[in-house]
Amino acid sequence: MTRGPISLRLIGAAMLLLPSILAACASSGASGLPSYAYRSAAALKGYQIAVAQGDLLAQMPCYCGCGQDPRYKNLRDCFMDEKGKFNSHGANCAICTDEAEDVEQWREEGLTAKQIREHIDGKYQGRGKPTDTPPVVE
Repeated sequence: MTRGPISLRLIGAAMLLLPSILAACASSGASGLPSYAYRSAAALKGYQIAVAQGDLLAQMPCYCGCGQDPRYKNLRDCFMDEKGKFNSHGANCAICTDEAEDVEQWREEGLTAKQIREHIDGKYQGRGKPTDTPPVVE
């Protein structure tokens, strides 16, 4: 009779640990993203966009205020540098993730990099000191 309750307790403990185990597996999975990229759905999407569209994000300024730090030169820098080394800043910043999602949406709609830049400047100007990102030349 004692086997039943012990088995149920083990199953219960395993069920409680399962989300943590799955999160750990996901953060070190095939995507190669760092664990902090999984902090929220918005953060994950931002990092996925940065990996897929890094060159495009590098042409966009970031308006979260990170422009006060000379290490940040564009929106891509909030997620990763030009060599692909990840940065945790984007995982904690709603403006960065919102901008990345807007860039991706407008890219999917067929806008050029220059048009996307105009949209980003128009929508986010005044939110914070932007990065010193050169204008888009097409």
